Amino acid sequence: MDIREELKKRILILDGGMGTCIQQTGLQYDGNNDALPMTNPDVILGIHKAYVEAGADIISTCSFSANAISQEGYGLQDRIREMNIAAAKVARQAADSSDRKVWVMGSMGPTAKSLFIAEMMMDPAETLSFQSLKDAYGEQADALIEGGVDGLLIETVTDQRNAEAALAAISEIQKKRGTDLPVMLSASIMNNSGCIMTGLGIQELYESLKSYGIMSFGLNCSFGAKELYPFISKISGFAECAVSIYPNAGLPTANGYEEHPCDTAGFLETMAKDGLVNIAGGCCGTTPEHIREVSQHLKKHSPRNF
Repeated sequence: MDIREELKKRILILDGGMGTCIQQTGLQYDGNNDALPMTNPDVILGIHKAYVEAGADIISTCSFSANAISQEGYGLQDRIREMNIAAAKVARQAADSSDRKVWVMGSMGPTAKSLFIAEMMMDPAETLSFQSLKDAYGEQADALIEGGVDGLLIETVTDQRNAEAALAAISEIQKKRGTDLPVMLSASIMNNSGCIMTGLGIQELYESLKSYGIMSFGLNCSFGAKELYPFISKISGFAECAVSIYPNAGLPTANGYEEHPCDTAGFLETMAKDGLVNIAGGCCGTTPEHIREVSQHLKKHSPRNF
């Protein structure tokens, strides 16, 4: 079943927050979520299965920061291949244990360093370059593909140069492997101006990267669904691909994210009713309970035409 064709038939449900669920297990570890598919695979498998049982059509691997640049801080930069293959395999196991089709997307988040900031600072001591970024993303993407993902998810994009390096790396890896896996791209805006961290607007970001043939473009993290509505509406007006949205569980408070599952689902349903989205799920603060409500609210609505 081709996910690209399925997106034209119905709204697909993405999973929710991985970090949120890991915290709820009470697991004692060093904070490096991306190492857990190697060290505690049963914990990650349980979270993936909970999202599948809640109705997720797409689950994302626990590999958000599993790249050499980010893992250097943990001294694990030499275990990137092992880390990503483990993440892909545990997600694949959860997806394949379902009695319905569930797709696995390999999560690739921003690295611990921003190329835009490095170039602006023009620091001769800064070793970050477009090529070093591309190499890091290429290593991650290659391992995720080897592990069995159905596609790749470049998420929480805050720097267009980092995103371009990721897309260029994926393009080269896919050409070398002879694959044509779909790629999702999801940005995170900084404020109500609708710009990412570097100051680029979401339409400009899309226009600068659409030549890579992305399957979907949208937003994640940032704010809650209610606050992201006008930006998703704007994206729906210009995007020539599928539109995705997976917001936080509302705005953070002193007690964390407190938006109830029915509230998140209700706000996302408004987008669905208005024909704005093709993929919907959750980010920080969301749980399988949020995704269950999102699935129940959105399955009655038709996807956005594209």
